[in-house]
Amino acid sequence: MIDNPLIYHGKKILNLKVVRYFFTAITATCVDVFVYFITYNYVLLKTDLHFSKYVIGAPTASLLISFCFGLTTNFTLTRKFVFPHSSLRIRHQLFRYIAVALIALVLNYFLMNFLIKEFGWYPTLSRACAAVSVGVLSFIVHKTFSFHISNSEVAEDEIEEGAQ
Repeated sequence: MIDNPLIYHGKKILNLKVVRYFFTAITATCVDVFVYFITYNYVLLKTDLHFSKYVIGAPTASLLISFCFGLTTNFTLTRKFVFPHSSLRIRHQLFRYIAVALIALVLNYFLMNFLIKEFGWYPTLSRACAAVSVGVLSFIVHKTFSFHISNSEVAEDEIEEGAQ
C-alpha cells in the first residue's frame, strides 16, 4: 500500500536534522521570548535593577533570565530529537552546549541592544530578531562541536535517515 505522497514527503522532510533543529530552536525561542516578555513587562515592570553602584537594565536582566529557560529547553529538545546518537557523554555535551550558548548570548545581547538603541525597536521584538539571526550559526557549531558524532556514527546516521 502506497502512502499519500504528501505524507511521505512530509515524513522525509521531518527526518532532516536541519529541519528538526529549527523546530526545536523555534520551540526554545518561543519559550525564551515568552519568558522575556513576562519578565520584562510583569516581573521587572520595565524597571532597571539597581545594585549599589551598578545598574542592570530591564532588557538585559530579562535577557539573562529568559536565556536560562531557553537554554534548558533547547538543550533538552536538541539532544533528544536532533542529535540523539552523539558519541559524547551528556556532561560533555552540556558543557560544550553552554559554551556555544554563552557566545550566542553575547551576540544576541549586542544585536538586541543595537536594535533597541539604534533603531528604537521594542525590546521583545529586538530579542526575537536577535535570536533568529544567531540561529543559523548556532546550528553549525552545535552540529560540529556540541553534539559531535564519530565518523562511523555519521555513516550509520546517514543510512538511517535515507531509509526513513
